[in-house]
Amino acid sequence: MSTATISTINTVLDLILIAAAIWMVITVRGLGGIIGKGLNWITIGALVLGIAHLLSTVIQSLLVSNQAADAMGTSMSMSTSTEGLIHRIFVLIGFVFLIIGFRQIGTIKK
Repeated sequence: MSTATISTINTVLDLILIAAAIWMVITVRGLGGIIGKGLNWITIGALVLGIAHLLSTVIQSLLVSNQAADAMGTSMSMSTSTEGLIHRIFVLIGFVFLIIGFRQIGTIKK
């Protein structure tokens, strides 16, 4: 497979992840109580994780196009380590939402 095909597949999968997370948000929206609140946090975390992946894909494709523009001296560039850092920050935020949600549901045991 070519790099362009793989990039397109990655973008489509990222959009599917975000659509699934939005569907989750809509599905649990009407639930009340402790479980409903916990699931709301969890689905927001899933949405943030989906956005993290899409953002990573977009930044990586910009890095590739910036490399060509850099050869002509016409672009601002970002290192791959900066892209990795941004991705990890978003993933960490997503996991914080997941943890809050699971802790909310865990209060049922008490």
